[in-house]
Amino acid sequence: MTVATFDTGRGLALVCTLALHLSVALPARGQSDAARGDSARSAHGPGSKHSRAPADAGPVGPPDARLPTITLEALLKRANQDPPTVLRARASFRSAQADLDYAQGQWFPALLANGSYGYAYDNRVVLPGVPRIDSESLEARGSVGLEWSVIDGARGARIDQAKASLRAASHTLRSTRQLAMLAAAELFFEARAAREFVLDAQLSLSRRSQQYKATVELVEAGTRSPVDAQRAEIEVTSTQYALELRQSEEHAVLAALAAAIGRGPTELVRPAAGARVARSGATTPSAARELAQAQHPEVSMMEARLATAREAHDVALAERAPTIGVSASASMSYLDVRRGAGISGHQFGAVVSAFVRFAGFDPAVWMKADATGPKVAEAERARAELFHRVGAEAVRAYYAVERARIEQRRAEAMLESAHKARVAQKGRYLAGMSSLLELLDAEDLEQRARLRRIAAKRDAAISVMRLLAACGQLQDAG
Repeated sequence: MTVATFDTGRGLALVCTLALHLSVALPARGQSDAARGDSARSAHGPGSKHSRAPADAGPVGPPDARLPTITLEALLKRANQDPPTVLRARASFRSAQADLDYAQGQWFPALLANGSYGYAYDNRVVLPGVPRIDSESLEARGSVGLEWSVIDGARGARIDQAKASLRAASHTLRSTRQLAMLAAAELFFEARAAREFVLDAQLSLSRRSQQYKATVELVEAGTRSPVDAQRAEIEVTSTQYALELRQSEEHAVLAALAAAIGRGPTELVRPAAGARVARSGATTPSAARELAQAQHPEVSMMEARLATAREAHDVALAERAPTIGVSASASMSYLDVRRGAGISGHQFGAVVSAFVRFAGFDPAVWMKADATGPKVAEAERARAELFHRVGAEAVRAYYAVERARIEQRRAEAMLESAHKARVAQKGRYLAGMSSLLELLDAEDLEQRARLRRIAAKRDAAISVMRLLAACGQLQDAG
């Protein structure tokens, strides 16, 4: 229909053109992130005015699609084995095993063997008036000694102390693995959120670019003020830099994720989509506290350290008691007199004896138990403090999961309302009932709602992983 009034038909045509340029609608709630990324990436052609490249294209830009992907299950398995902190804890565990073998070796008798061979010259005066011996001979000697502590109270205590230290090292390794798995899991969901932030920034850049093109055409037609075009251009520039920042943040998170599983920080991996987060067995705050106090690896580690302190005190007390044992030695020698007086031939000898060794009069030995006793009390207080702390952390983690789920539902509701507001505002703008600033405000509100939903989804997943770790169930999830 043509209306013969001044520029009315031209204005309707420009409004239709603007409607086409602003037709980049918000994807449906169930639409995949890949579809949003494809629509955003098609916004700029190679020759677009605003498709500028950053000055340093190294750290900026989307990660290579050919990067290897890793699932949450595989990630937890790698974090359980390969990070340097886990390898160091495993080496400490092997060292504790060697200490136990050394302590148990004290049950075996000590065997000593000596041997010598040499030339001997004897020019002694045996009696006054008697000529000197003046002899030369070749002599070979050998001896074997055996010593065994039959009754040693400190020996059994040392073995028990080594066993307790081995249990402590085992629980320390388990605790280190859980911390490594938790750190990797958090970075896994951080990386997924970073990818969604990048796709959201691409979507915003696509919309801002379309708005700028449409506004320029309206300004050229004389229906809009040049200020609108300047404002739209500023929004495009700001959104372009925001996209670059999001891409740089994604690279940083992917580098941290690679390092968390023992890879080099430049050997990037991408988190796989569709990761399912395991559910915790803690259905109430009381259940979370009980699970933490029963299964948390730090509790078991502290129990083992307390046992180690007690055994060390027992060792100090046992060292005050005497040690009773037996010893035996045998010797053999052969003398070959080459010149002078002497007796050539073999000689044998053997001695068997019992011994009592008592170091109780040594002040250092007697006062050692006075030093180890307070350490036992300190370890007991540390265990009680840790027992209370892990229970409180589990309860706090339980409520953090509740808050994260509420925040996720809230973000979903806010995004739905913001989307409706943006659609309505766009209709008002197309009808000429509102300004570009009002449309931009509505789109900013919707974008903030999208970002909040992404962050809420990430925080909900991380809170569940932290609850699993607080209850000592993270290794079961992996």
